[in-house]
Amino acid sequence: MNIPQFMRKLSLREKAGQMFMIGFHGKELPGEVRSFINEANIGFVVIFARNVKSPSQVVELTNDIHSLGKVPPMIFADQEGGLVCQFGELAATFTSPMGLAATGQPSMAKIAGAGIARDMALLGVDGVIAPVVDVNRKPSNPIIGVRAFSDEPGTVIRFARRFLDGVKKTGIAPVLKHYPGHGGTSLDSHLALPSVDESEEFFRGIDLRPFSSLGREADFMMSAHVVFPAVDPSGLPATFSRRIMGKLLREEISFEGVMITDCLEMRAVRENFSPEEMVKFAIEAGADVLLASHSLEFQRELYNILLNLVKEGKIAEERINLSVARILRAKEKYGLLSRRVKDPLEAEENLRQHREKEYEVCASSIALLRNRAGAIPVPQNRRVGIIEWAKAPSTVPISEAKRKSYLQGRAGEYFEKAEVLILPLKEPDFGKIKDFVASHDELLLAPYSRTPEAERLQGEVISEILKMKEDAIVCSLANPYDIRWFPEVKTYMAVFSFRDCSVKALFDVLTGRRKATGLLPVEIKGIFPRWHKA
Repeated sequence: MNIPQFMRKLSLREKAGQMFMIGFHGKELPGEVRSFINEANIGFVVIFARNVKSPSQVVELTNDIHSLGKVPPMIFADQEGGLVCQFGELAATFTSPMGLAATGQPSMAKIAGAGIARDMALLGVDGVIAPVVDVNRKPSNPIIGVRAFSDEPGTVIRFARRFLDGVKKTGIAPVLKHYPGHGGTSLDSHLALPSVDESEEFFRGIDLRPFSSLGREADFMMSAHVVFPAVDPSGLPATFSRRIMGKLLREEISFEGVMITDCLEMRAVRENFSPEEMVKFAIEAGADVLLASHSLEFQRELYNILLNLVKEGKIAEERINLSVARILRAKEKYGLLSRRVKDPLEAEENLRQHREKEYEVCASSIALLRNRAGAIPVPQNRRVGIIEWAKAPSTVPISEAKRKSYLQGRAGEYFEKAEVLILPLKEPDFGKIKDFVASHDELLLAPYSRTPEAERLQGEVISEILKMKEDAIVCSLANPYDIRWFPEVKTYMAVFSFRDCSVKALFDVLTGRRKATGLLPVEIKGIFPRWHKA
């Protein structure tokens, strides 16, 4: 298709709409959102767990979205694998990126990328906002953690490249994120504006390397709301930085694809910039698509601001045309210039057809990092006590943590007598814990840490429990860095994910049905070197 000729059929309003990615609430498309997509010719839609009920419902939803607009919207979802899976257990989850690296086999990342993308295609989703190619070089990073493959750029590149290959072979579009790197932050950009105070030389050698190596292998990329003072002294986050989004990305990395901003409703930008500044700075920096994933009112506001800036001559229409040309080229490549219709029955029947592969990948990731007490395998006839904690996603306050067990569903399949105690993310009742420990032969502690605060709260309690029962087994269901709070532990395993395929693999290792072969793809200073195993 002749893209410039096709663009001439679009009005300014229709071209501006292509430069937005929007989200919404509900299992069906609200009437007002439908009208906005049609009227503005919105280019992209992102769907979340809040939009998902069943396979047939999702297919009906994606078919509905694809029927709208002059140019059909392209549908994306955050389906990274492991912790971040918007479809829960409905579609392929595999393990987290760090879990994939823990297998030591980049081919496993390709299997995961292909498996995730295959299920997305069945559901009518056109792209995954993955892989995460941030280098998680700060163990206390509150938002990345196991979402990264490693704390070392070479490992990130090797595994991300194969994940990309797996996604692309299915015809689904991957999105590299979070450019130019969120792995060195101490703040979560959902909640505050992080700043990375490293030299430009350090930045280029660590954070930027995966994007430099992989930038020409993807058609989409997502920016980070992170300030890099040594790279751009303006104090603007990367999303709004002309140097980072322009000179570095377009000239040095030679990225020719579509750059999507991270959500403009995140506090990092929402609390520091006006809507007018967001639009003006993002477009001037070089963004092609503005993402607003929650509020229709805010989405309309941003859209109208862009239109007015062009009409007032503050943004040239040629600048809009540049982004729209990139968007249409990408849509043409992935077949989005024509309507798509998926079969709900096909999705119902064929989702998760490769559970054996999922299990093999997850089982290969389980890392036994310390086994000083010889506690593994655990006899199946023992009275097993399992202690977990209330769960809170990284962007949700600890006070809103919910009582939920990730292990209870599988525990009964492996042990004749298994009981779960869920503790609050606060000072617990140690008397109750002492009674629980005394009433069981074996003790399994399963922290789930996504933030430094959750890690500390669980780690301090684990340290006390180990005084009661020094041969307790600790299995980290998320960040493997938990052990920093209880370095005296005798038996420690890293699971890297709480998804069912990983939990099943964990119990297979615990009971001796399978040997743990995973390696630690990050360094835990003073405790374990990178690639350690017991």
